[in-house]
Amino acid sequence: MAFGVLLVGLMHGYNVDLFSYLFGSILAVTAADLRMVLGVGALVLLTAALLYKEFLFITFDPETARVNGVPEPVLYYLLLALIALTIVVSIKVVGIVLVSALLVTPAAAAYQLSRSFGKMMALSAVFGVLSVLAGLVASYYLNTASGATVVLTATTIFGLAMLWRRFR
Repeated sequence: MAFGVLLVGLMHGYNVDLFSYLFGSILAVTAADLRMVLGVGALVLLTAALLYKEFLFITFDPETARVNGVPEPVLYYLLLALIALTIVVSIKVVGIVLVSALLVTPAAAAYQLSRSFGKMMALSAVFGVLSVLAGLVASYYLNTASGATVVLTATTIFGLAMLWRRFR
């Protein structure tokens, strides 16, 4: 999908406003949006750090977590709320259509290279940030759609991680 968006973005005469919401536009991001992204990012990181063991427990064995007194429904909905907040603040940069790819692809790449859940979370964050930064720089120099270029960068990182895993 990202490759298709990239190609369509190179065509002349498309509706920029529609494309900016569907496929992202770095030009649509304001200073207030950046503050919101930083705030939500800090909130997500802090919550994940404080409730790491509980989130891990309810993710892999919710019944046992409930039996052990972990408030599984509350933590489950908190986790969903954090994911929803992350999606909402990501829409302006990568767009509605590509935000799911940016959530999944860095995690899939990290999964290829890690054996522990904690290492996978850290690598996923690094790959996500790297994808956004490298994708935005490439988008600027190639004059392509920013969201599509970011997702293609994440996909490239995933491909390299798969190759690394296969050959090590």
